[in-house]
Amino acid sequence: MLEISAIVKKSEALFDLFNAHFYNGELTRPAITVSPDGGRGAYGWCSVDEIWKTGDDTHREINLCAEYLDRPMPEVCGTMLHEMAHLYNLHHGIEDVSNNGYYHNKRFKDTAEAHGLVIEKHDKYGWTITTLTPEASAWLAEALGDDALHASRLPEGNGKGKKGGSKSKNRSIKYVCPECGTIIRATREVNVICGDCGVPFEWE
Repeated sequence: MLEISAIVKKSEALFDLFNAHFYNGELTRPAITVSPDGGRGAYGWCSVDEIWKTGDDTHREINLCAEYLDRPMPEVCGTMLHEMAHLYNLHHGIEDVSNNGYYHNKRFKDTAEAHGLVIEKHDKYGWTITTLTPEASAWLAEALGDDALHASRLPEGNGKGKKGGSKSKNRSIKYVCPECGTIIRATREVNVICGDCGVPFEWE
């Protein structure tokens, strides 16, 4: 049985964990939601405005798109940290996107890379291709458990993955040959042997 509340609780726990470690608890938790991407072509978003109201309090929203929660945990964690970087910039009045929120500028890259991410440039969408730093991956493996980080997924997704859209082609896991340094990327966890060195590629 699908329990959206359980997914949201897990997402809130991830936010709190990342906020404490990467932001020293500076961020106020927004409303964490899970819903379809609605054609935006994104894994998640952070609302610009404080669209949630509880009494006198107002909150922004971080949404994780339901279709893509069955990705490997490193990718889901990367999405959460990506949206938290936007939240940080909004709080500090840093304009990190343009073109209706699609193009990510260098200010976004700077904030994200100061908080656990490696950001690469997409030809159309700017500095938006997101992966965890090796240090963040190592910390998460300890915090979540190595098995959970590298094997577990949020199982409530529909299993279909992301279809269409140029951004989806660049969301990948980076692997490096420990001998020759050759880099490959995959859209899921794989076991690949380097043909030149005869050793397994390592997840980075």
